Amino acid sequence: MEWNKKQKFQVAMAIMVFALVFAITWQIKGVRKTNAVESQISNRVETLQQDYKAELDKNEDLLQQVLELQNDLAKYREQITESGGAAKILKEELNRAETMAGFTDVTGSGIIVVIKDGSGPKADSALYNDGYGIVHDTYLLTILNELRAAGAEALSINDERILATSEIRCAGPTVSINNTKLAAPFEVKVIGNPDTLENALRMPGGAVDEAGFYGIDITIKKSNKLMIKKYTGAGSFKYAQTIQPEVTE
Repeated sequence: MEWNKKQKFQVAMAIMVFALVFAITWQIKGVRKTNAVESQISNRVETLQQDYKAELDKNEDLLQQVLELQNDLAKYREQITESGGAAKILKEELNRAETMAGFTDVTGSGIIVVIKDGSGPKADSALYNDGYGIVHDTYLLTILNELRAAGAEALSINDERILATSEIRCAGPTVSINNTKLAAPFEVKVIGNPDTLENALRMPGGAVDEAGFYGIDITIKKSNKLMIKKYTGAGSFKYAQTIQPEVTE
């Protein structure tokens, strides 16, 4: 059957409309894909900028520490020649060592992190019995590692001072910290740069994102003045001994 001019025109228009719709659809998909890639790149750039700023802050802190040590050395050389200078130096060094070891109360700016068992609908599901929505010792260790890497100068969990020798391990339905059994909610106090500490926990794929993945609740609050109590447990070495320097004549 031979088509008339009107039918040919309609077929041609249908083909053109189909081609136009296909082209527009393909272009929209391409724009969406491009936007997604640009969003990922933007997030990565932001993360790198935060990491770069954190490294700059660390370098500034290290430079400040070097200057302080140089000033201390000059002061020690001056005091050592005065009467009683050596005793004063030893007392200052003892106070500094106690502070670094966690045997003194300290105060300063920082953040308070509160970690609770999940309260959402998912926490009431069957997965809850498998540990979903429950704060475990491994998550607390993740939090502490992130904070230490971000320059935390003092840490405590539910007022238990965290030392280099502190143990954090599962103890049935509780978590043992410094041989003290604690249960959620956990209040982590941290002294350090508040912005740096919070950014470390909120970075993509960090502790806050991980909390959502495991179905637990976490809140972060900055504070201009925190007080972290000293370590009050026993501290002694049974097997480790100090190496005395060799005396050369």
